[in-house]
Amino acid sequence: MESEKTRVILGVAFVIVLAYAALSARAGQWNAVSPWYDAVVTPGEVSAAQWVDANVPHWQLFAADLFSCEMITAVARQHCSIGGAWELADRANDRYWSNQNIFTTNSSREAWDEAKKYAIDYVLVTDRNSFYAYGWKRPNSFVFEDVQYFKKIYDEGDSKVYEVVR
Repeated sequence: MESEKTRVILGVAFVIVLAYAALSARAGQWNAVSPWYDAVVTPGEVSAAQWVDANVPHWQLFAADLFSCEMITAVARQHCSIGGAWELADRANDRYWSNQNIFTTNSSREAWDEAKKYAIDYVLVTDRNSFYAYGWKRPNSFVFEDVQYFKKIYDEGDSKVYEVVR
């Protein structure tokens, strides 16, 4: 009888430990997938693209996150540094890495150098986690505030557009 009681107690303890482990893992997993459940393009980014369509000559080259690139191509009639049939691009992984580095470097000069390497004319940035190439990352938006390299031409809500200084 005592061993039966011990097995029941151990069984209940095992279930409790397993449930706790599952709940703990769920929180970590949710953090990993939650960006995919949020809007991948914000209303502010759409407004910025509409402004670009009305105020920037069409078919200029933009840098943005993957989803904003797709959106700005459609809404504002612009080209974008990534997106579309990117696998057909020359050295696609290099291009993706450079695009991500524009937004994640801590150096205005490095962001500018990367933009110049691909003849990028404008940058669209939103202060939120975005998918620039290799995972969801928060941009270092402050690098675009250096007027030696970037000129702010739009600033509404959560989105900004900068012209790359030549």
